[in-house]
Amino acid sequence: MIRIVSTSVIAIMNENWIKIYESNKEIDDIFIARYQNTEDYFKKNVIEFLVELGEFVNETKCFKYWTIKKPDKEKSLEELADAITMILLFYHLLDLEIAITEHTTDTNPLDVIHFLYQKGTELMNHCVSEVVITIFSNLLYLGELFGYQEQEIIEAILLKQKITLERLASDY
Repeated sequence: MIRIVSTSVIAIMNENWIKIYESNKEIDDIFIARYQNTEDYFKKNVIEFLVELGEFVNETKCFKYWTIKKPDKEKSLEELADAITMILLFYHLLDLEIAITEHTTDTNPLDVIHFLYQKGTELMNHCVSEVVITIFSNLLYLGELFGYQEQEIIEAILLKQKITLERLASDY
């Protein structure tokens, strides 16, 4: 059983995360200006988060008991970066400061993944700060469970932001 010790904010993120969030908001603003009036805009973004989470999980191969193929760390980090950037959009939409809460006490990545899918589904029906912060906190924790260092995650996000900006400039 998954347990969250508390849903209250325990920390505002460090300067690196604040910079990532601020640059992510700039990218989000471009998407919002272009697509916010798109039918089902919010639902599509929640689904996009769930897809990015799935792509990350797929790259880790943690559930693929039948494969001998090792996960590609760079691809996994890229997909984790995508999932984190998507959840940062919801921070922005709710006008939240970037912060974390205590994560689940589970140490089995599969249980944490299951929990994140539950919370992602909850997000579809209840876009509230507690859900968004819980998802973000547990995404970072999941990255930790897979052995990723915070700086590696930050670098992967910065690279994804650069690529996104290049795509936006060329009307990708």
